[in-house]
Amino acid sequence: MTHKRIAVVVEDFPPLSEQMRTYLQAREFVVHAASDHASAVRILEQCVPHLVCLDLTLPHQSGFELCEHIRSQQRFAATSILVTSERASPEDMAMAEEVGANAYLKKPFTRERFLKYVTALLDGPFASRASVRRLCRSDPPPA
Repeated sequence: MTHKRIAVVVEDFPPLSEQMRTYLQAREFVVHAASDHASAVRILEQCVPHLVCLDLTLPHQSGFELCEHIRSQQRFAATSILVTSERASPEDMAMAEEVGANAYLKKPFTRERFLKYVTALLDGPFASRASVRRLCRSDPPPA
């Protein structure tokens, strides 16, 4: 019996949250969705996901704070965190890395680009931070 991977999508824009859910479910993930910091924490109390897709601009508390919260707990040490954000300043990217994100994907993104990052984070040769940073630098901007 194989165990499905678990993903948590933390996104306050429902259409994008649903879109990421659909992409991940097509890859046989069990997907939980949260629209803010508090609901994400409640979900994370119940599971240890393989992947967290995290928007930085959330109501009440930022995605940076949630990322830091996740990384402060040993049980999430193997969880990959993919930041998905419209914010893409060098400062935002550096802060995301500083608080523990594994990769940073600028919105808007295509299905293919999103899944490329998910695959890189979870499967194979890009599953280390240094390699993911190289992946991010080599990724062309969306057309």
